[in-house]
Amino acid sequence: MSTTLASRLKWDLRLFASAAALTLIGAVAMASAGTTVHPTLAVRHAIWIGIGVAACVGIARTNAHRWMDLAAVAYGVSLALLGLVSVAGAMRLGATRWLSVSGLSLQPSEAAKLATTLLLARYLAGQPNPLPMRAVWISLALAGAPALLVFLQPDLGSATVFGAIWLGMAWVGGLSRRAVAGVAGGLLALVPLGWVLLRDYQRDRLLAFVNPHADPLGAGFSVIQSTIAIGAGQWWGRGWWAGTQTHLRFLPERHSDFIFSVIGEEWGFLGGVAVIGLLGVLLLRILRLALRVSTPEWRGVAVGIFCWVAYQAVINLGMVTGLLPVVGVPLPLVSYGGSSMVTLWVALGMLQSVHRTSVLRQD
Repeated sequence: MSTTLASRLKWDLRLFASAAALTLIGAVAMASAGTTVHPTLAVRHAIWIGIGVAACVGIARTNAHRWMDLAAVAYGVSLALLGLVSVAGAMRLGATRWLSVSGLSLQPSEAAKLATTLLLARYLAGQPNPLPMRAVWISLALAGAPALLVFLQPDLGSATVFGAIWLGMAWVGGLSRRAVAGVAGGLLALVPLGWVLLRDYQRDRLLAFVNPHADPLGAGFSVIQSTIAIGAGQWWGRGWWAGTQTHLRFLPERHSDFIFSVIGEEWGFLGGVAVIGLLGVLLLRILRLALRVSTPEWRGVAVGIFCWVAYQAVINLGMVTGLLPVVGVPLPLVSYGGSSMVTLWVALGMLQSVHRTSVLRQD
């Protein structure tokens, strides 16, 4: 796509292209992995991609400031939906994270990430720099409310995403080192309580990180099979639809949390580097926008989305390679999940809208 086309559309086409390439790689991997889970899974994934990209294009054509005006409403609705999950949600894999609407499964925690980012951006933009402690605790409460509801589902991985979003946005908003130390101390004091509140399988996963081979058929099974799959791909991979760990169903959650293991097995080191490289390009484009946008609210949104995508990518890649505990976080734009896919594309549409309608600093 040429510079002339980019100027005419007023889009960041590298941002769009890197996101589209990641999504395409995920769709190709899903076509292989999905057949071992459900015969229509790849079709559903393609439908969610279509909805997400259409939403991105539509939102990119609007004025970004209209979306900021809906921040408080979106946040309130997301909290209500998270509360509804606890009483009327569908349970899967030992957790209640989804709402079933007309046969569709929706995960409100994904929309809550974007809504929380928008509201935090609006609140922090109106605060002095450095942030006073009152603003620090209020902003932490705004991020903590959805995080707590998600943690109780239970979903430890998604709950920590809200913490990453808050930390990045508060730091850019003027969070002092003293405040960081105070918040860190408070959170460390809550660690024993958090450990008690964890389900048994969550504790087992965290303990299995130290030595997965201590329970190779239980808590350590996922990471052992994942590392075997990635290692089996070697440089060039076994080939599309030829992954034995995937198609013999040794690899758990191969369509969602462990989709990178499928890519590693079937497309090898080359495929893994391609995914990581595209994630790097995507994050650099988001960061570039954050540095150039002139309005503090949208600078905060860009930083929040950057932290959201970067954190999930690092956690997912870490857990599938055995470098981090398995906490059930999807790989952005690659893993299966309609709510995650659509929400991320909506977020990218908002960034494109900012790029198109806001005054940007010159490089």
